[in-house]
Amino acid sequence: MNDRQDVITISSSLEAADLLLNGWPKKRGPSYKLAVMTCLDSFRGKQPPELARQDLIAAAIEAHIYVKTRAIRI
Repeated sequence: MNDRQDVITISSSLEAADLLLNGWPKKRGPSYKLAVMTCLDSFRGKQPPELARQDLIAAAIEAHIYVKTRAIRI
């Protein structure tokens, strides 16, 4: 992700946590730290996936990463 313009699709809390821990740019503020905790907790079943999604988006915005979201219909 560092200065590249990759398109990444995240499909699970585990994928989100992996991105946060292994592919995130150096800009890591409070939203980043919260997103890591929430994504890991969601993977463990302790938080709802939607909360992990919201926190990941907030961390991306904080790091000035463009986020394109789409609604999921169930």
